Amino acid sequence: MKKELFVLLMISGLLVCPQTASSFMTIIRLPEPHLNSSVSLEQAIKNRRSVRGFTDKELKIEQIGQLCWSAQGITDPNRGFRAAPSAGAIYPMQLTVVLPDGLYVYDSNEHSLVKYVNTNIRFMLYNASFKQQVVQDAPCIFIISGSAGKVEPKYRGKGDRFITLEAGHIAQNIHLQAVAMGLGSVPIGVFDSKAVAKICKLKEGVEPLYMVCVGDPVKKTAIETLSLPGFVPAPAVKRPPDIKTKKVVGIIAARRFNDREFFGIQETLQIAGVKMDIAALEIGEIKGLERNIITSTVLIKDIKADDYDAFIFIGGSNTREYFNDRDLLRLVRQANDKGKILAAINITPAIFAYADIVRDKKVASSISQRARFNQAGAKWQTSPLEIDGNLITAVDHNSARRLGSAVIQMLRQQDE
Repeated sequence: MKKELFVLLMISGLLVCPQTASSFMTIIRLPEPHLNSSVSLEQAIKNRRSVRGFTDKELKIEQIGQLCWSAQGITDPNRGFRAAPSAGAIYPMQLTVVLPDGLYVYDSNEHSLVKYVNTNIRFMLYNASFKQQVVQDAPCIFIISGSAGKVEPKYRGKGDRFITLEAGHIAQNIHLQAVAMGLGSVPIGVFDSKAVAKICKLKEGVEPLYMVCVGDPVKKTAIETLSLPGFVPAPAVKRPPDIKTKKVVGIIAARRFNDREFFGIQETLQIAGVKMDIAALEIGEIKGLERNIITSTVLIKDIKADDYDAFIFIGGSNTREYFNDRDLLRLVRQANDKGKILAAINITPAIFAYADIVRDKKVASSISQRARFNQAGAKWQTSPLEIDGNLITAVDHNSARRLGSAVIQMLRQQDE
């Protein structure tokens, strides 16, 4: 498989989540999904069976990419909708892919795999699943996990129920896609959840719900294919424009920045190949609320609107000092006049209100800023993220990656 992978090593300067043991990540750009095949949905449903016997043949990268897309791939880039339904479009799920050479996490926004473990963990999963042999033998295991905590703010008391339902949606997509590709699959629902979470290095609050083992079946079942006059398979989805040359700056609270907001946004941008400069009122080291340290290399007062394609505002304990900073508010107005991308999260969207650029605009933010937006003539929303024109606003750190993805989408649209 290694010969088939396009691997990008992001070694120095990559800021990853605190639980990541490695100082670098391997990122695999997956091939584009195909949107048609010679197997109909009805045929896939009819032929789906639980398969526990697999050959030693490893899956091709094209097959892995297609399965990941069917599980959690983006099917509506403009709105961020995915292949499997999610209550309130919250998408609290994580898709982990276990292969013979290690463990990967699927990034839906970039259709990529991010490697977190460099060893074969299938034997550990075999033990954690009470020694079900298929778990050790399968060349590919999908582990579907979810965070009820991400659902609870919107659907109080229904978080566990909704992530369980969503895991079922995702698993069924994987099963049917496997049949359409001539592969076999079997769901695994009995395992030690705590052990699997530890093996897969899942974040606190993320629970493994379901496993799906996929491979080349020992016993192959012939499927009658479609033979329709004029049938032509649809081409692969076109890869969006390259945005690696785009310039983005993150404007950070000079003291005690919000680590989860920053790293969620930065990592999403880095996966897309976009570097984010860090700007603040002072140059030098900045400590986060969770004691991570980043370095500011740009002074806010030195930034001009034409210097960057996108401006992202990330909060912290002293964000309010920016609300009346003349240099910053002038920069925001100038960037807005030039149609630059302006993104903000948590309480930082209030900067746009103080700059008087939100009148009649839909915005999302911490509820603490609701009154300020109403005074500024904005349409404050309860949704996790809002996009209105060149403005992107988000409620809190749980929407950090979605905000980063929205910035990426807008950067691509600039070149279309």
